[in-house]
Amino acid sequence: MATKKTSTTSNKGQSRKPAAKGNGAKTKAAVKTSGNGRLAAKPTESPRGAARAPKAARAAKPAKRARTATRPPAPKAAPPAKSKPGKRPAAIVHWEIQSKQPEALHQFYGDVFGWAIDANNEFNYGLVSSKGTNGGIDGGIGPSSGNDARVLVYASVPSIPTTLKRIEELGGRTIMPRTDMGPVVMAIYLDPEGNTMGLIEDR
Repeated sequence: MATKKTSTTSNKGQSRKPAAKGNGAKTKAAVKTSGNGRLAAKPTESPRGAARAPKAARAAKPAKRARTATRPPAPKAAPPAKSKPGKRPAAIVHWEIQSKQPEALHQFYGDVFGWAIDANNEFNYGLVSSKGTNGGIDGGIGPSSGNDARVLVYASVPSIPTTLKRIEELGGRTIMPRTDMGPVVMAIYLDPEGNTMGLIEDR
């Protein structure tokens, strides 16, 4: 008994869609017939299987702004000191150089600053016209009572005894008590650091 041979032939017009695997991403095949009748599969990536963009292509974070150097705030001017109630601020009314050679200093300061110095008096005390026109004060250059030369400034006060008492209470020391010199009534004292200063009493 003859057996019919059956042959399986592939249908040229049919083809299976290839399954593509790549990194877990599914792909679809687009079937296209070529000019010679063969089928060609063109894989296309599905949206889910699209590879992630490299890190360099990601949106970069905005760079932090560089800190600009800021200048420290300018120091504020200190408010003027207030005098204690009931007390009048003492004005500096006279300066003095006590010299071992007063005549030499008369010449020196007259040449340097153009000061007119009048020493025509019984004490040979040079009265210096240093007030000028800008609110300065006059002074004097006279002989020193000791072996050392020194510079003093004199404050005007209503009462020398009262002022000297307060100076000694605060650590100062009286050198010359209240003395009437004729043109002025004056005194000399040391402050707590040893600076020599003078007082002239108001008249």
